[in-house]
Amino acid sequence: MKICRHSLLKRFAVAISLTFILVLGCGSAMAADRVKIALWGDSRENADHAVDQITDILLTKITDWDFTVHSGDFTHGGKDADWQQSLAYPGISRLFVKDKFLMCTSNHDKKSAAWDKYTAGVLPVNSADGSTHFCGFKVKNVHVVTCDPYFTKAAVMQSWLDEYLKGVQPGEWLIGVWHCPCYGDLTYKEDTLATAKPWLDSLYRHGCNFVLNGHAHVYLRTKPLAPDGSLDEAKGIIHVINGAGGATWKKPQPYTKKTAFTPKVTSFPAITFLTFEGNTATLQTIDARPGKNLAVIDEVQRAKNR
Repeated sequence: MKICRHSLLKRFAVAISLTFILVLGCGSAMAADRVKIALWGDSRENADHAVDQITDILLTKITDWDFTVHSGDFTHGGKDADWQQSLAYPGISRLFVKDKFLMCTSNHDKKSAAWDKYTAGVLPVNSADGSTHFCGFKVKNVHVVTCDPYFTKAAVMQSWLDEYLKGVQPGEWLIGVWHCPCYGDLTYKEDTLATAKPWLDSLYRHGCNFVLNGHAHVYLRTKPLAPDGSLDEAKGIIHVINGAGGATWKKPQPYTKKTAFTPKVTSFPAITFLTFEGNTATLQTIDARPGKNLAVIDEVQRAKNR
C-alpha cells in the first residue's frame, strides 16, 4: 500500500502540534500551582542601608515572588514616629501593600494602638477578634498562619489556631510565622518553647513543613525537628530564622545538633525565598549585599509532610 508523502508530513505536523500543546499545558498547570514567598525581617534600624538593598532586589532584580513575609521588628519602638520612619525607608511603600505583605507581631512593635493603625487595610484580619495581630493567609495551596504572643491571650490564640487548621486540606502546604525562635540553643536569643510549644504541636499534627522566625539578627536553618526539638527527618518542621534585615549585625552562631546551616561569618543582609511547586518546596537564601551578585548561600529541597 502506498502512503502519500504529503499525508505523512501532515500527520507528523499534527503529532508535533499535539505534543507541543501537551507540554505547554503541563507547564501552565505547574506555573498555576507555584507559590513563591520572600522572607526577611528585623529591618528597624536599616543598618548599612540593608533595607535599601533588600527592597531594591525584591522590586527590580528578583520579582517573581507572590508575597513577602516580614519576621517582625519592623519599627524600632512601635510609636507613630517609628512607624513613619520605617515606612519611609526606600522601597517600603511599594512592598507594604495588601495581599503582598505579611508580618508577625514582635517585641519592638509591641504598642497595639500604633500597630492597629498602620497595619489596618494591609495585613489580613483574623476571625477571633477582628485584629491584624494574628491571621491565616492562603495563596493557592499554601497556608501561612501568623501567631501572636504579645497582644493576644494564649487561650484565644490557641483556640483560633486549632479552628483554622481544621480547614487545611491534605495536600496543602502549611507554614507558621512568629517572631522569636523556639529553641534557646540555636542563637544568642532566649528560649521561647514554653510559649511556642502548643502552636508547634498543632502545626506538627497538621503536617507543617516550615516555621519562620526573626528576632535573632542572623540567618539560620534547622534540620527537620519535632516540636520538642528532637530530630525528625520524616515529619519534622524546618525552622528558618531570618532577622538579617538591617538591625545590628551579630557574630556567627555556634552549630548545634539542630542546626543545618548558618553562615560562619558576622551576619549580613539576606533574603530567603521559599518556592512551593507540586509536592516540593525549594528554599534558597541569597546574600543581599552590594557586589555579591545575589549569591545563594543556602539551598535545600523538602517534600511535603502530608
